[in-house]
This record gives sequence, C-alpha cells and structure tokens, in this order.
Amino acid sequence: MTLPKSLTNILKQMPRIPIDKIRENVVTLRTDYEPESLGELGDSMEDKGQLQPIIVQPGDDDYYDLVIGSRRLRAAKAKGHRDVVAYVIDKREPVELLFIALAENLHRRDLNAFEEAQGFLRLMKEFSLELKAIAKGVNKNEQYVRQRLQLLSMPEEVVEMVAEQTLPINSVRTLARLPTSEDQVRLARSAVKNRLSQSELSAEVRRELAEPPRTERESHELTSVKLQARVGEFTTFLQKVPRRINLRRMNTTEKQAVLKCLEALGDEVRSLRDMVKNAFATTSAPAHPNLTRSHKEPDNHGQEWTTRDIRRINSVRRPSDEELTIELGRTVGAIRAMRAQTSEKV
Repeated sequence: MTLPKSLTNILKQMPRIPIDKIRENVVTLRTDYEPESLGELGDSMEDKGQLQPIIVQPGDDDYYDLVIGSRRLRAAKAKGHRDVVAYVIDKREPVELLFIALAENLHRRDLNAFEEAQGFLRLMKEFSLELKAIAKGVNKNEQYVRQRLQLLSMPEEVVEMVAEQTLPINSVRTLARLPTSEDQVRLARSAVKNRLSQSELSAEVRRELAEPPRTERESHELTSVKLQARVGEFTTFLQKVPRRINLRRMNTTEKQAVLKCLEALGDEVRSLRDMVKNAFATTSAPAHPNLTRSHKEPDNHGQEWTTRDIRRINSVRRPSDEELTIELGRTVGAIRAMRAQTSEKV
C-alpha cells in the first residue's frame, strides 16, 4: 500500500515523540490486548510505516499523556521502536479526554462491551455524570449505555461470553432477572450452546422463575389473517425438524423434555381447535367438514413399526406424509419422528 503524497507529507510534519515520554494511565480504556493482533499491527508498521498518528496531550514534567492509540503504541514498543508519530492536541480536562477516547473507540468498535462499561462507570463515579449525559457525550442512546453498565453486575464467565461475542449484549438484561450468579451462568451457557434467540432465552428465564407465559395485549387483536400467518410459519418450522433434529445425540432427559413440550403443544392445538368448533355452534355458518369430525387416533397408533413401514416412510418415492397416514394408520407426527430416527439407518 502506497500512501498519497499529501498524507505522507502531513505525517512527516508531525513530531516523533519518544515512547518512554508517553504515559498511558490517564484515559486508557482497553484491558484486552491480543498478542497475535499486536504482532500483526507491529509487522504492518514495520512494513508500511505508521499510517496513523497516535493522539497525545502535553502532560507534566515534559511527558505526554496518551489519548488515542494504545494498540499502536504497544505494537511499536514490542517492535523496539524508540519513537512514534503523534498528533499533539491542546490540554483538556480529564472528563473531556475520557469522552474523546470513548467516542473514538466506540465508533471504530475497538472496545469490547466490558471495556465500554468500565469507561461509562468511570464517567459516573469520577465525574458524577448521569446516564443521559454519558449517552449524549458518546452519541449513543441511553439503552446502549444502560446495557453495558448492567454487564458489570454479571458473573465473570458471562462477561467473557459477551466480550468474546458468543453471547449477545442484549441477553444481559434478561439474565439479570435471575436470582443467583449460578443461574445466570447456567442459562448463559445454555443460550450459547443451543443458539437461543432473545425471545427463546426470555422464555427460558420466565420458565425458570415459574412465571406465566407473556400474553398479547388486548388491543393487539389476533385476526384470522395473522393467525394463519403465524400457524403457517410455525408449521414450516415443524416440517424442518425431522431433518435437523438428532435424537441419537440427546440423552434421556432431553428426549423426555422434547416429548413433554410436543404433548403440551398438541393439547394447546386441540384446545384451540375445539374453541373454533364451538364458535360455529353460535353462528348459522356450517363448520368445515374437517372440524366437525370427532378426533380419532389412527388404527396403528402405538403399535410397533415393521421394517417394511420404516422403509416405506424413508423411500425417495414415497407419497406425502398425509397420504402415508391413511396407508399406514399413523399420525403425521409419528411418521416424521420415526423418519428422523431411522433415515440414516435405511
């Protein structure tokens, strides 16, 4: 990479300041320096030169205080450089320096969430700033600042998950509802292992706290179109389950939990179906033929599967699952569950 002459001239005009005359302890925010990353940066500086100056301000006793550029400074030290190119700004108040450093690093995404939280906490403790003032000072909304401050109350393992970006920062508020750090770590591990979405993690926390499921507001009426869309979306998801689930990797407890939730789902569907059927009784419109039939389990439900039937449901030329229910006397759910267990064996 060749720098434009204009930029090269600008860098040449900037002073080179001895590294041993630069102090980092004034506004340094970063706590996590990856050796490999610093090594790569140092190699780049040796190969292409210093492409960006660090930013310092005059300090006491002929020293300079580092404002921005801690990685560049450390990389230069590691490579044995004696000085670095620096841009010297006018001396500022400590609170202003902290805002400058935070804003620069936040918008370049150079800090992890924990380092950001520590910077925000310093503004609150050392300079008595309120959350609103901090958010305005770094051009972020208040929720952004609040989420990171909440991270400071989390167990170390949860903090590491967020810092390493294996757990989303918005999970912290949900985990904070749990009463103990052990519960927070356990649910955080589960969220990472099972790739839970935010809504799925919220549901797990509510279940942990024995809270009733969150209901829709009365003003949000669930119309026929909305219901059909939601059911259609969930039906599509269920159709993918046999191809994606690996029952052989589940232990007995996990299989029992899956079975329990499927049985609960079946109960809810039957209850809703009965409610719709009963609604026809109060109107003059006839019910759909499929809704007026009494529920009856298929003839073979609960019986052992034959080798022929297993081959039939796994055949590439098999009919639809709905047609197989008539042919084999099994429910669609039973057919798909058996296919998931046996598809790789056939």
